[in-house]
Amino acid sequence: MNSADSDPHCPECGEPIGQTATYCMHCSADLTAELESGDTNEDGAWDETGSPSAGTGKRTDAGESSASTGNERPEQLLAPDGLVDNTLTVVVGIVGGIIVGLVGSIVLAVLTGSGWALAFGFVAWLGATAYLVRRRTVQGAVAKSGYAVAIVLLLVPVIALSPGITVDGGIEGRGGLLLVLFLFVAIPAGISAAIGWVAARFVPENAGGSEG
Repeated sequence: MNSADSDPHCPECGEPIGQTATYCMHCSADLTAELESGDTNEDGAWDETGSPSAGTGKRTDAGESSASTGNERPEQLLAPDGLVDNTLTVVVGIVGGIIVGLVGSIVLAVLTGSGWALAFGFVAWLGATAYLVRRRTVQGAVAKSGYAVAIVLLLVPVIALSPGITVDGGIEGRGGLLLVLFLFVAIPAGISAAIGWVAARFVPENAGGSEG
C-alpha cells in the first residue's frame, strides 16, 4: 500500500491510521489485537488483505466492529497525548491541587490549632498536584480532582470534634455543629463527586491503566 487512499483505516471510526498503528489517534481505539491478526506476513504492519476497510466500521478479518453491534464508543474530542489535552490536564491538576491543599490546611489548622497545618497543606498541595498533572488525559485529571475535592470537603465537619474550638452544649452541641457542617458541604461535595464520575465515563479505554 503506497498511497494515502490505500492506507489502513480504523475499524471503529473509519479514519486513516498508520501502517503499524496499534491505536487510533482519532478515537483512541486499541488496535493491538487487530494488527496481530491482520499482519499475515509478520512484518509488523497491516497487510492489504487483512487491514480494516476504509469508512465501513467493520474489520475485514476479525468480524464486525462495535459499530455493527451497537456498542459504539463516544468520539474522543481530544487526542490523549495531544498538546491541548496535556495543557488542560496540567491546568486542571494545578487547580485541583490548590483546592485540596487549601481545604486540607484549613481543616487541620482548626482541628489542631497548630501552625504545622500550613506545612501540611503545602505538602498536600504538592502531592495532589504532582499526581493529578500526571494523568494521561484531561478527563482523568478532572475525574480524580473531583473525587479528591469531594473527600477533603467531607472532612470539614470533623472540625466540630476539635478540642481547639469551643462549642456550647457539650457533646450534643458538637453533634449539632457536625450535622450543620455536613449539610453545608454535602451539596458541593456531591457536585464535585458527580463531576468526577461523569468525567471518568469519558476516559478512553486504552488510557484506563494509566489513570488508576
